Amino acid sequence: MCEDEEFVARSYIRKLQLEGYTVIHAHNGEEALTKLKSEKPDVVILDLLMPLKGGFEVLEQLKKEDDPEILKTPIIVASNLGQKSDIDESKRLGAVDFLIKSNTSLKDLAAKVKQYLPTNAS
Repeated sequence: MCEDEEFVARSYIRKLQLEGYTVIHAHNGEEALTKLKSEKPDVVILDLLMPLKGGFEVLEQLKKEDDPEILKTPIIVASNLGQKSDIDESKRLGAVDFLIKSNTSLKDLAAKVKQYLPTNAS
């Protein structure tokens, strides 16, 4: 999960851990790219507005990866940007889904993660 707002990050982490998931947290886009390559998560939750590298930059860099495991990782964008252009650009760059944080409950977030997890992962 890549989220720079501490309150939001703690809320997401707590909910996902209660659901039985192991959560790897990155505070910015550069850290997210590093952790994605080293940790190989099953699903990524990615904010768009972050320090150092934003979510669009992260998505663009991931498209250039030659590691098939990274390329197949489902990325769910969770942002308070919600214009159609932001959603369309996220999906064009490879995101499988887009959640507007202010409109998404923690329960819905966990359900969305479960939807994109491989059947044997948790």
